[in-house]
Amino acid sequence: MKKKTTKTKVMGAILSTTMVLSMLAGCGTTDSTTETATGGMTTGETTASTTAVAETDTTPITFKIAVKKNALSKCDDFNDKVAFQMAEEATGVHIEWIYVEDGAEEKVNTMLTADMPDAFLGLLSENQIATSMDSFLDISGMLEQYAPHVYADYNKMQLNGLDLMKWPDGSIQSLMTGLEVSYQNDAEAIQYINKDWLDQLNLEVPTTVDELYDVLCAFRDNDMNGNGDKTDEIPMELAESNWAGQVLNMSNPWGIAAWNSDPLNCYYKLQDGKVLPTANSQEYRDYLEYMHKLVADGLLDKECFTETNDQYYAKIKSGRVGFFSGWVPQSLLSNEEAAKWVPVRVLKAEDSITPVKTGMRNKLFANRTGFVITANCENPERLLQWWDYLSSSTEMKYTVRFGEKGGYWDIDSDGNVIQKTPEELTADFTVDNYKYTYGMNDECPLILKDESIKVDKEEAYNTWVREQNVGVVWDQLATEYVPFRFVDPAKVDERTFMETELSEYIANFRANSIINGVDDAAWDAYVKQLDALQYPTWIQWYQDYVDGKF
Repeated sequence: MKKKTTKTKVMGAILSTTMVLSMLAGCGTTDSTTETATGGMTTGETTASTTAVAETDTTPITFKIAVKKNALSKCDDFNDKVAFQMAEEATGVHIEWIYVEDGAEEKVNTMLTADMPDAFLGLLSENQIATSMDSFLDISGMLEQYAPHVYADYNKMQLNGLDLMKWPDGSIQSLMTGLEVSYQNDAEAIQYINKDWLDQLNLEVPTTVDELYDVLCAFRDNDMNGNGDKTDEIPMELAESNWAGQVLNMSNPWGIAAWNSDPLNCYYKLQDGKVLPTANSQEYRDYLEYMHKLVADGLLDKECFTETNDQYYAKIKSGRVGFFSGWVPQSLLSNEEAAKWVPVRVLKAEDSITPVKTGMRNKLFANRTGFVITANCENPERLLQWWDYLSSSTEMKYTVRFGEKGGYWDIDSDGNVIQKTPEELTADFTVDNYKYTYGMNDECPLILKDESIKVDKEEAYNTWVREQNVGVVWDQLATEYVPFRFVDPAKVDERTFMETELSEYIANFRANSIINGVDDAAWDAYVKQLDALQYPTWIQWYQDYVDGKF
């Protein structure tokens, strides 16, 4: 990896940010959220803080940071990245990187028990922090003084960022990385239908599950791919092995939807503050019976529960499929072939039921455990100042994320961050290689919603298409969902103890019911077994969580 910057460029950016820090230190005030008598934060109230911002010490110092290294990165030394060169010149902080390749979780576990670095970046889960809480530093009382830009950003978030980061004891053990929100990720999998086939039959895009059934029958009964064989069409293709192709996504017409792709989150819903079960509801049974009808009538591929991800993709690419669930058709097909597919709004099942799309509006996308300082760090103030420098402006954040301005990103005349096509791309050096080589992608400081990149159709066609498709279903996404909150590990253990057997049982019953059908006796036995597997207790756990009881 070559160094893309010049010392003049670097110093210009450094001087700009350093001047800001110096001015803050001189006046000793920032806008902050009002502190309560107990030390907590009152959301939405701002006042002038009396906490002085610490002046940046630029004496050379070295920290060890364990970092996630993506396999797409061509960068052997992260200190060659422009952002970290700039940060070192501005703060005096040099980083000795400890690289952890994708899938090397055991190395992280070893470090947690034996050789702790000064910090972790992009490596720790909530559970790892929770079970080793004494190994990490509580930075709740340090942010305003040593990381004023971070502190200000958290107060600007649509959800109060400081509240999001607090553990039950009031401590803050980590800092966020990545995007506050990602519009293209608000919706999870989207259903697509072959518009070319519809046009051949003079049919419209279906709006109800009954209309979809009729359309799929027409796909089945005609030689839609024009190869002379009326038997090789696959009207609907789904695959449990693919996160975006899961069969459970088709429960959305019955008001059953998760906020992400985890099936467990489909087994409850939040309505007016009440957590309600779905896996034993009449709506869930209606969904199972509809899907079985599709299988029985040769409309849904009966291999949907057994085929691999590669097999799923191969069938979609074969030109034999009329309906599938995924990210965007462009991720699998040429632009010409992908243009034949259109997104489908969540279908209506019954007049009394409001369809709900899996996903959520303005979903928090940031990783709340992205940057973690350990108890081994002897000078956390300096390390916080280093992270704060990286968080000091929109330009700096994107330099961390994608590398030098003018490569993958730029800022237009209106002040919007825009996406560009880097000049260095080749067949062996893709845009993903670029992002991980020159930048850190989602292992960057928090990027606020109003700093989000503006997607250009010409520069990022697939991303632009995805955002257009999300727009088709966005109004069907849920607006009420369980809060984001760190929980005591003992309480998490209570829930996960129930989940393993419960999830497996529901999944097996769903697959068997869709393939073989479900009658009253089987359904009654299933509902009874859910009670035996503590399904009501599991639902109550989420109610207590929503109510803030732990």
